[in-house]
Amino acid sequence: MTRLVVLLAVAAVALSACAPVPPPSGESGDAGPLHEELPAPQAVPPDGDDLRSRIDRAVDNVRRRDLLATHGFWTVFHGVLGLGPDATLRDLWGQRVRAIDYLFDGGDLRGLRFLPTRHGLDVQMGPTFVGQGHQDQFVAEMAQWGVPADRRVRVAGKEFRFLDFVRHSQMRASVNADQELSWAIVAVGQYVGTDAEWVNEAGERLRFEDLVRYELGAPIKSAACGGTHRLFGLSWAYQLHRARGGRETGAWADVPGQVAEYRDLARQYQNPDGALSTAHFRGWGDAPDLQLRVSTTGHVLEWLALALADDELRQPWVQSAVRSLTDMLDRLRDEPVDAGPLYHAVHGLLIYRTRMYGAPPPGCCRPFLPSAAAAPN
Repeated sequence: MTRLVVLLAVAAVALSACAPVPPPSGESGDAGPLHEELPAPQAVPPDGDDLRSRIDRAVDNVRRRDLLATHGFWTVFHGVLGLGPDATLRDLWGQRVRAIDYLFDGGDLRGLRFLPTRHGLDVQMGPTFVGQGHQDQFVAEMAQWGVPADRRVRVAGKEFRFLDFVRHSQMRASVNADQELSWAIVAVGQYVGTDAEWVNEAGERLRFEDLVRYELGAPIKSAACGGTHRLFGLSWAYQLHRARGGRETGAWADVPGQVAEYRDLARQYQNPDGALSTAHFRGWGDAPDLQLRVSTTGHVLEWLALALADDELRQPWVQSAVRSLTDMLDRLRDEPVDAGPLYHAVHGLLIYRTRMYGAPPPGCCRPFLPSAAAAPN
C-alpha cells in the first residue's frame, strides 16, 4: 500500500512558505514512515506526443499515494484540491471512501473542525500543516472544484450547506483590516457574484471589486508561496467576472497588467532545465533541493495554467516547465513528499492537460474552470 507522508518542521516551512500559523508547543504534523515504493516509471520518447504521456504518468503516480484517516485535515483537503472530488481516502477500517464526503459528513481528522457562526460556518485555523493554514483556504480550494452551493455539511449532528462557509467568508472580509483575501475572492466571487454589494459584520459597505482592489494593492513577492496564491485568486476572480459579462473597468482593468508582469518574471527567471525559479518571482533561483523545486515550479505553473491564454500555454517555455515538473515528480515517485506542493503541482498539471488536450487523464475528474462558471442565482 502506498501512502503519503507530509514533511513538517523547519524544512517543510522552507519548502512551502504557505503556512503563517505557528505550530503550538507540543504539536507536530503528518510525519512518519508512511510511504511505500512505487515501481519505476517506463521511459518515454523525448518527442511526439510525449508531453501528454508525461503528465498522465505523473498524475497517476500521485493518485497512487493513499490519503488516510490518520492524516491531518490539511493533507486531506489538499488531496481533494489536487485530484478532485473523486479523490479517495482509506478510513480507519481500511475502506476507501470519497475524501470530500468524509470531510462534509462528519468524519474525524486531526485539525478538522467546522465552527458555526452567526453568519454561517468557519473553519478552524491550524495547527500548522495539520489544520487550515490561511483564511478561507479550505472553502476556496473546494470552490475550485465547483462544489455545489447546496452541498450538505454535517456539523455536530446539525445540517448546514456549503454556501454557509461562503456567507461567513463574505461577512468577515474587510478592506480595513490585515487579512489575506486571496481565497475569499475565489469563493465569494463564485457563489455570490463579482458584482455583489453588501455590508460586512464590521459595518463596512463593500463591493466585490473593493476586495479585488485590496488584493491588487497587497504585496505579491512576500505573500504565501511566493505570491502564487494571490495571483491565482486574482486571476480566478477576473475570469469569473469576464465570463459573466463583467466590464474591464476600475480595479478589473489592472488585473491583466499584473498577470503579464508576473508571467514575464516567471519566464525571465526560468532555469535552463525548464524548472521555474526556486525564488518564485524574486529573482534567479536554482536550488538543488528537489522538493523545493517541485514546490516552486508546481505553484507557479498552477497559476500559469489558469491565467495564460491557450496560445501562451503552447509556448516552448511553458511546455518546458511542464516537462520539468513531470520529470521531478517521476524522480520523487519512491520518496515521501510534502502534501501541499505535491497537490498544487498535480492540480496545475490537470488544468494544463485539460486546457491543451480537451480532457483530463483517463479516470480523473475534469478541473472546474472559472471561465465556464455560471452566474450565481
